[in-house]
Amino acid sequence: MRNANGYGVIIGPGGVVEEIDTFTCCHCNGIVHVHAGMKPDELGSWCTLCGQMHCAKLTCRTCFPFEKRMERAEAVYRAKKS
Repeated sequence: MRNANGYGVIIGPGGVVEEIDTFTCCHCNGIVHVHAGMKPDELGSWCTLCGQMHCAKLTCRTCFPFEKRMERAEAVYRAKKS
């Protein structure tokens, strides 16, 4: 991946430090670790509807952005509260 959005540091057993690039899936809000030499289909793909990267999970192939899910959940909460 040419321009990953994030940066992760994983400290493993024995204090072994691994630094990796990451990006956040726009559909499930999951963190995807981008390792050198990964195949593009292992990373996910670009969503043409919302214009962001999503992970390779089957549930993330349909465009339903995480932000929209939160807005819908908040609207349901407000409706139940009133």
